[in-house]
Amino acid sequence: MKTLYLIRHGETDHNRAGLAMGHLDSPLNEQGLRQAGQTAAWLRRHPIARILSSDLARARDTAAPLAEALGLSVEPDPRLRELSFGIFEGRSIPDCEKEHPEIVARWRSGDFDFAPPGGESRRALMQRTRAVLDEMLAAPEEHLALVTHGGTLNALHTHLIEDGHPEAPRERIHRAFRFHNASVSMAAHASDHWRFLVVNSTFHLEEEPRQLLH
Repeated sequence: MKTLYLIRHGETDHNRAGLAMGHLDSPLNEQGLRQAGQTAAWLRRHPIARILSSDLARARDTAAPLAEALGLSVEPDPRLRELSFGIFEGRSIPDCEKEHPEIVARWRSGDFDFAPPGGESRRALMQRTRAVLDEMLAAPEEHLALVTHGGTLNALHTHLIEDGHPEAPRERIHRAFRFHNASVSMAAHASDHWRFLVVNSTFHLEEEPRQLLH
């Protein structure tokens, strides 16, 4: 049975300030580094055989302690990057709305093919994440970890939900999911469909980590 461990990167100063990051290569802050260590301490108990990560520093540095704990290397993959927000990167949404109200309104309309100037469309995000997911399903390893970003996780979870539907991927990305920094989700593939085991778990980040039942 194929099992994926889907991990969001730890906290950055941009996260704390509520700024859009996209492809900006902002590093983990002190809290984020601590979260990366806690995530590794919890996941080292699982039989993960391969670790892929967005090639951006905040994801790679989140994956590094887990790779060290398991004696694995981190495989950077630019297809696991966050959606590129173009001119919005490094800015707050209120500031973007003041300067570019029409662009923000178009973005919020859900147009699947619209991209902010210098940025990327939702369709492009879905295409590159679908390619990664298909490769992971075909890979010989049964337990794989993907360390990535909030928007990328939304795209991946949409693929998992809609896998097998003739229309998939539909022209939307599920927004019901929210992924906290250093959260862990798990999904298993059996009988030709995906089943969620855990979504957005942060139990391991508590002061006294608890065993998660699943």
